[in-house]
Amino acid sequence: METPTLFELNPLAEKNESDFGRLKIQTCIREMNNERMSRQSQNETQARRYAAIARLRRRRHEADEVDHEYWVRRRNNLRLLD
Repeated sequence: METPTLFELNPLAEKNESDFGRLKIQTCIREMNNERMSRQSQNETQARRYAAIARLRRRRHEADEVDHEYWVRRRNNLRLLD
């Protein structure tokens, strides 16, 4: 007797009594895979959010530095004019 696989295309007629058991096992495996894929996509989404937040903080920091340099140059120029 061959070992049945979970995804046989043509189930044998003599195994009708175990179809319900196989269906339960297949459903359980599909649910576990779905849960794993969902968890994986949530982790990827969270990682993308953290990366986006880090990029925004770097840009804001760089913008603050540029703004600060602008006002330092302007203050120095005003002193030169006085």
